[in-house]
Amino acid sequence: MKANAADRLLRSEERRSGRPEMTYDEDEDDILSADADSLLVQGARKMQSVMLGWHYRSLYETLISYSNHAFYDASLLTIPDRSIHHKEKVPIVSQLPEDAPQFANALFDRSISYHFMQHGQYVKRSNTGEAAYIAELVRELLRRGAKESIGIVAFSQEQQHAIENALDALADKDKVFSLLLEEAQERTDDDQFTGLFIKNLENVQGDERDIIILSICYAPDKRGKMAMNFGPINKKGGEKRLNVIFSRARKHMAVVTSIRHTQITNEYNAGANYFRRFLHYAENVSAGHMQQARQILDGLLPQKFQHKQRAGEDVIRQQVRQQLEQRGFTVAEQVGQSGFRCSLAVKLSPDDDAYTLSIIIDDENYYANPDVIEQYYQRPALLENAGWRTITVFAKDWLHQPQRVMDAILKKLQHIREEAPKAPAAPQSLFPEATPSPVAATGAYDALTFRRFTQTGRFWEVATDGAKLIVRSGKNGAKGQVQVKTFPGAQAALAGMEKLAEDKVKEGWEEVV
Repeated sequence: MKANAADRLLRSEERRSGRPEMTYDEDEDDILSADADSLLVQGARKMQSVMLGWHYRSLYETLISYSNHAFYDASLLTIPDRSIHHKEKVPIVSQLPEDAPQFANALFDRSISYHFMQHGQYVKRSNTGEAAYIAELVRELLRRGAKESIGIVAFSQEQQHAIENALDALADKDKVFSLLLEEAQERTDDDQFTGLFIKNLENVQGDERDIIILSICYAPDKRGKMAMNFGPINKKGGEKRLNVIFSRARKHMAVVTSIRHTQITNEYNAGANYFRRFLHYAENVSAGHMQQARQILDGLLPQKFQHKQRAGEDVIRQQVRQQLEQRGFTVAEQVGQSGFRCSLAVKLSPDDDAYTLSIIIDDENYYANPDVIEQYYQRPALLENAGWRTITVFAKDWLHQPQRVMDAILKKLQHIREEAPKAPAAPQSLFPEATPSPVAATGAYDALTFRRFTQTGRFWEVATDGAKLIVRSGKNGAKGQVQVKTFPGAQAALAGMEKLAEDKVKEGWEEVV
């Protein structure tokens, strides 16, 4: 019997994340192989593999569906969204960074918001226009007292620094924002660090936040020329890094970009091709064009989603739908973006922004699942936990007593109408709250010797501990943030420290001797 849903949660994502290359001297009988790029890959070769079965992070399946189809062969099961994503949304087009506050509402009214900057430029591996827009957006979110935790992810280290500088510049001019930013950066919930972070695709593995703001960064240069050099994404295995960066959000993702998908033309490169398709998918989800988004997902796995016609497979579903629609209900078929779908989803009122009732019909897919506990208990329970109300219609019952089955469905709908309070449209946590990835406490590395740099009331310091590179940064007198990156060896970590220190000096930071 296959592992149940809870067991399958234990498998790490790192196999698809792309990690620094590791080499070893080995004989044929050695456990470790010299050509594997991580210990997880080593283990997969020597030990039995159990595939992750359920996605547990994102509360909207649109946030994970692209990664699921592009990198997991659509094998992850996600909970169908109650929220209606296919309503037409106004495109988000910005002329200036100062436009960001007016688009803050758009971040919350859709799972993925696509913020297109018309005049962004890519200069010296950074995009200061996007950085300034993100700083303005963060200020607006903090001014409003947004309860959601925030993470910012850039496609390069240079863009990460550009965003840090933009936030610092805004904080220097706005003392109220400075205090709000410091509070957000040092935030903890239930004794776990959930502060605002700014990272890049090389060091964001394992992090998650309610809101992820993604800076695409790439754009035409000052001459209007668009280079097809996307850094690590262009390299072999670059798509693995995309998987990490695309799957950090729990509630909302804001994609801040100066390009559209059509501007990426080197589709022969695997990483660039996945990058292009993600931008296309994100823009369609943001606009409410879910049919086009579905086509992009299916296009990632064309063989898997070729529909095989079977005589009579849709008859019962269509009959139930027709009877409900005759009674004034709004009904949709096959709601969901993974292998777990609601046969029918019903809205109590045509004006509702969310479905209420999930009807599961025991079709061929229903009996294809060998895990009886998952099929009969866990799936309905997960739907209920996500705000759905559920009922199962068995084909034999409908064929023999259709009126009795319809009466049961109508009784369920009437009971839902009488419920109070009304179930929220936004899904609740689908599984018990996952423990956030541990973040090093500020004092955990106090015994190390740090190289310290300062600039206009802020500090930045770096040290190594064997193969680990530790960076601490923040405002003078504050705890600040700690980031840790592991290199293949101690020498590589030292070289990384020297490179970062040189960059800080070039940026005008002064080293404290």
